[in-house]
Amino acid sequence: MNNQNLIFCGSSPLFLKEELTKNSTPENGGVAFRIPSLINANGTLIAAIDKASTGADWGYIELAVRRSEDGGKTWSAVQTIAVPPARETRITSDCYASGFFIDPCMALAPNGDVIMIADFWPECKGIHKRKILDKKKIPYAQLNGVMRPLIYDRDGNFYYIDEDGTILNNRKDKTEYKLTDSKGSLYKSDEYVGNIYLNGAMGKNEMHAETTFGAPLKAPKRSYIFMLRSSDNGKTWSTPKDITSNILKETDGTFLGVAPGVGLTTSSGRIIMPLYVDKKESASVYSDDNGKTWHRTGNDPYSKNIDEWQMIETPDKTIMGLGRQKDFGKTPVSISLNGSKNWIKCKKTALKAPKCQKSVITANGYVFCSHASGKKRENGVISIGRLRMIKGRYTHIDWFKDVEINQGFFAYSCLAQIDKNTIGVLYESQPGSYIEFKSYKIDEII
Repeated sequence: MNNQNLIFCGSSPLFLKEELTKNSTPENGGVAFRIPSLINANGTLIAAIDKASTGADWGYIELAVRRSEDGGKTWSAVQTIAVPPARETRITSDCYASGFFIDPCMALAPNGDVIMIADFWPECKGIHKRKILDKKKIPYAQLNGVMRPLIYDRDGNFYYIDEDGTILNNRKDKTEYKLTDSKGSLYKSDEYVGNIYLNGAMGKNEMHAETTFGAPLKAPKRSYIFMLRSSDNGKTWSTPKDITSNILKETDGTFLGVAPGVGLTTSSGRIIMPLYVDKKESASVYSDDNGKTWHRTGNDPYSKNIDEWQMIETPDKTIMGLGRQKDFGKTPVSISLNGSKNWIKCKKTALKAPKCQKSVITANGYVFCSHASGKKRENGVISIGRLRMIKGRYTHIDWFKDVEINQGFFAYSCLAQIDKNTIGVLYESQPGSYIEFKSYKIDEII
């Protein structure tokens, strides 16, 4: 092991052991944290995270990052890069009067930009309270040959959001309404009338966020996928942009989710981002123009039970995806033989883990996978393997060694190659709000 750092530390004893909250500082702190993503951006490590008002998968959740320019030895202070609209914020899982971002996933584009995608939800509890979700409301429709978002009034009438923010009724006539930003701020003539992602009046604000109230026209309650971009190795980020209309299928229902961790940039320059749908099947989107446009084909035979997953590229350009199992056991695998346009089910790999996200990368001719090794979320390891051909394709991994990350609780994680002989892992080492980083010399652990 080369070095170890505490990167994100919660400050609330509601979500972290009280003695550990004493390690929360202005540089690493916030109320609660979950879901790490780690990437090497042209020599700079970027650690991304859900920065939240609760340890749950809802509530007021921002996206935040920290950066390291010395291989993980020192890190910048926590920087918030995406802020959801909220009408109430409270430090309790009982409150969900806020939109929220969740599950960041980064990739490095061929032009050097860092691409991040994440789920965005309007005010709700996401998939944890499905009866709130708008199953019958269509989120997008064609307007002048382009898919545009729809919003609805209380009577169920729909309205188009045109490219300049103008709101058109269902006859495509202009109304007095206009959307002024990607956060959902709605105006009627010059009067601000609320946020399309919220319901009701403002309430308590324990997170000291910018709060507002719900608008008379509202976006359907469902998951959306937003994208951010950084062209300076994570120092600054673009405003989150909704890319859902380009990649959504009618069969997805109300949930198309980002599989957290990292995407894959292939040897051909294609960026592939892992997604999954409510039926717990794999999906993916890809871009061949540095993330400007995204594609998802219509005939994917998604492999079952791949859920949250991560990908690697083999020497023969086969893409392998390792998923999360239903219960403790062998890891499901999906493969693509055409650069992620289609995915097919593959035989499970021998790597055993509980039902939990895992991370997988290749480096120096080896495969590295970070995961919990116990029958529940505990005892983190990095499993090391070698790719092996079967019937002329690299579809098999021979796992030969486990390197300990920690003992005790271990949940989500993300691996990155730091330099030619070093890998790093960012991982949840306590329930809720304790995210640590470790690095390892490859030649010392092989």
